[in-house]
Amino acid sequence: MSMSMTTSSAAKDTTILDFNLSPADIERGTDALIEQGKRAQDGGAAQTNPTFANVIIPLATYENEGTDKDIRDASMAAEEKLDEVDTPPSLRMRLSELAIKFSCNINEGDGDGRAVLMRDELEGLPRDFFECRATKVVDGQEGSAVTTKYPDIIPVMKMAKREETRERMFVVEGQRCPENIPILQEAVALRLEAAQLLGYKTHAEFVLEENMAKAPVPVLEFEEDLRSQLNVLADTEIEEIEALKKADKQAARKPYAGLFGWDYRYYSNLVKERKHNINDEEVK
Repeated sequence: MSMSMTTSSAAKDTTILDFNLSPADIERGTDALIEQGKRAQDGGAAQTNPTFANVIIPLATYENEGTDKDIRDASMAAEEKLDEVDTPPSLRMRLSELAIKFSCNINEGDGDGRAVLMRDELEGLPRDFFECRATKVVDGQEGSAVTTKYPDIIPVMKMAKREETRERMFVVEGQRCPENIPILQEAVALRLEAAQLLGYKTHAEFVLEENMAKAPVPVLEFEEDLRSQLNVLADTEIEEIEALKKADKQAARKPYAGLFGWDYRYYSNLVKERKHNINDEEVK
């Protein structure tokens, strides 16, 4: 804390910094500032005819030690410059900004996550999928504009019979919002920096310390144990899905090339309908 004093020479009433104050001087100066503040606040509250001059000016003088705007602006600029040198930018604030921007890029519009599909490419989709849906003409044919938003992408991946259609939308969804790549890279780097500043090796160590697991190793061990127990069920489900796709390829006289990411929702839905007699459209 630095204190100030007023000279009695030619520079009368000029406030200068004095770094040679004794503990008693600092204590007296602090008490004087507190008393000045109380007088300014009490004086403003007691005004029966409050005005800018008799309320705001005294408070401004106490808070800023001056009513000259140029002086206040210069003082503020000096404080900001010192803060930039002495205090690094808030990592938490920047991470929050990045998270908001990341979400906005996905939620606002579709980015590049859009495709125009012809009616035959969307074979298997119910009639209500096409109601009130934007259409576009491509090469003289009218198609439906399909986005990567939930009401579009999920029905297509679950019900579109054509594998080419599901593959196309799978790729489009995976390539949407390329502007989020540098945001994610910066966020990962900042998380690591913040963790290491606090003495942790990784971000995982930092966030897990206050949780039940306390450290990454127990989490990894839990996941591995869970995976080994679920693999039996997963293998059975994959066999059922694979059998359906093989049958489809055989019926179409096309070679079977394997299961892919765009197959899971579609064939899982078929298993649910054929094995458990559950139709999501009828339930809806």
